[in-house]
Amino acid sequence: MVALSPAPDFWHIYKNRSTGNVSILPVVMIFCNCYAWVLYAYQVSNFVPLFTICTVGMLTSIMFGSIYYRGSNDHAYVHKVCGVAFVVLAIYTLYYILGTSGVTNQSDDAVEKTLGILSDVINVVLNASPLETMKKVIQTKDASTIPIILSTIFLVNAAVWVTYAIADDDMFVLLPNALGVLFCIAQVVLYLIYLPRNAKKASASMSPDFVSLKENSAV
Repeated sequence: MVALSPAPDFWHIYKNRSTGNVSILPVVMIFCNCYAWVLYAYQVSNFVPLFTICTVGMLTSIMFGSIYYRGSNDHAYVHKVCGVAFVVLAIYTLYYILGTSGVTNQSDDAVEKTLGILSDVINVVLNASPLETMKKVIQTKDASTIPIILSTIFLVNAAVWVTYAIADDDMFVLLPNALGVLFCIAQVVLYLIYLPRNAKKASASMSPDFVSLKENSAV
């Protein structure tokens, strides 16, 4: 679900060859999150649903990232975000290789716990990534930069994973997604408080027509 959540915004980018107010950060974080959970899922043999879903997420993130890069005029920013992500994942991968090969002298259980903690951190950053524009939204009192579809899907996704984690008794999945629910609720509430100006204008322009239509229907 999260893997396909950027689709509406990125279809718009593909058609118009312009990124508009859309940020690359959520897509990069989806890839990082899925990558981390793929390694964790492989280590704990959770191939369905965790490994399968996150593999799909990696592939869709690459596709959306390519579309964004094609439509972006600020390639330097894209390079910066992707560069930071690469370094983080490189460190994560290095630990995975060293930990699973016995170089760190940890038991399999200890390695799994460490991978789970690292994956949790990335997951929390993923759920918080749409908050990148929160300060700007509050200052301008305009929520047009909040990807409301993405935030809403993140909210539903986090809630589903919380339910799954409780049933599976997996605290590593539960904790970051519980925080994700809180982050996403904050994003949706902020959006409702500061509705995008375009939406307000549309609502205002529709009001006279609605009144006129109501009066004509009454006649």
